[in-house]
Amino acid sequence: MKPETKLGIFTVLGLIVFGFSLYFLGGFSVTRSYDLNIKFADVSGLPVRAPVKLSGVEVGKVKQIKIENGDVIVVAQINEGVAIYTGARFSVVMTGIIGSKYLKVEQGNTMLAAYKSGAYIDGVNELPMDAMITQTMSSIKEFVDSVNNQGAFGDRLNQTMTEVRQLSANLNQLVAAMKPYLTRSARNLDDLTERLDALLAGIEQGQGVIGGLMKDEQMKQDVKESVTSLKETMSEVKTFVGKMSRFHVYWDYDFFYMPDSGLAVSDLALEIFPSSGYTFYRAGISNIGNEDDKLDSKDYLEKNKFDVRFGLYNKWAAVSAGLIRGAGGVALELKPFYNKEFLDRFTFTGEFSDWGRDRVINGRLFDKPNLSYGVDFRFNRFFSVGAWGRDVLETNDFAVKANISFNDQDIASFFGLAAVAGTK
Repeated sequence: MKPETKLGIFTVLGLIVFGFSLYFLGGFSVTRSYDLNIKFADVSGLPVRAPVKLSGVEVGKVKQIKIENGDVIVVAQINEGVAIYTGARFSVVMTGIIGSKYLKVEQGNTMLAAYKSGAYIDGVNELPMDAMITQTMSSIKEFVDSVNNQGAFGDRLNQTMTEVRQLSANLNQLVAAMKPYLTRSARNLDDLTERLDALLAGIEQGQGVIGGLMKDEQMKQDVKESVTSLKETMSEVKTFVGKMSRFHVYWDYDFFYMPDSGLAVSDLALEIFPSSGYTFYRAGISNIGNEDDKLDSKDYLEKNKFDVRFGLYNKWAAVSAGLIRGAGGVALELKPFYNKEFLDRFTFTGEFSDWGRDRVINGRLFDKPNLSYGVDFRFNRFFSVGAWGRDVLETNDFAVKANISFNDQDIASFFGLAAVAGTK
């Protein structure tokens, strides 16, 4: 056999041995470790060799995924020296909406014993992202069908809008009746201001009948001060009359539906934007309902709470504080893509209130603050939908939200009229 042939055979055999080594030793690691068995109902998309992360730090790998007695068992290979304590929470999460999945560990109570190798632990079974999206879209479809088919929500919405239209019509009649008087008042103010200017000039120069009669310097000074004060008052009134057309008032109706608990609640508020251009006020009622109704087992919503806020806003953010759903708190709305077409329709909102909460609601103790957040997508200037997490530190209810908002020019004129009436 030629030397070249021997060299070729040796090379081929070496490559084969190398390939088998990679195959059989691919999962081999020189790092010492121990195994924990985590039981799940569904681990769709979680691959073997996926990382195991504790507080964001990788502490091991998924060694194996198997089925035992109808349960899915994820064998987590944890690096030696990393203790996982009793009470730890294991869940399958994603790095992003389209990212890969990994096994997340939330550390347990460090005052208790650590899990030993081979221990079996119940994992946290959460809905996969695709199931959550399907459920959300189904809830939105049910909501739209309810409105289109005049369902229970459609009936309530129609009743609410009828009452709003009646209120607007009454205010419109009031403003229409007052408008001619206000217009004439504005013209009269201009004429009166001009005459006051002429009168002041005559008194100052001693001209005219009044100027000639007022030889007493004290009387002359008193009259000048009175006329000046009257002129300033007329100027302020004129300013407020002008502000009547610069008020912006919106009716804001929110509907929340929580599929898990089967609950539906509504919020109704009036948002007032004065002419200053950077402040706003909100006043309304949240969680509208009958307090005498029998509560379901998962109904922890406190009914008919005042929602009164003062806030500041600009193109990309709004922050407000006051009574948020019946308790002191703050709220933040962000539109980070306000200058991007289509993306400017998204609004991210967070509400943080009731910091000192420590009471029993429907037999359950609530002792954590009320934190809610969500994202809304506005289809047009009247209608938007969104997905929210309500009271995430306690009940963590997922909610589908629908919003109806519209500008009421009649009430805006009414507030302008009220501003004039309040002028001294």
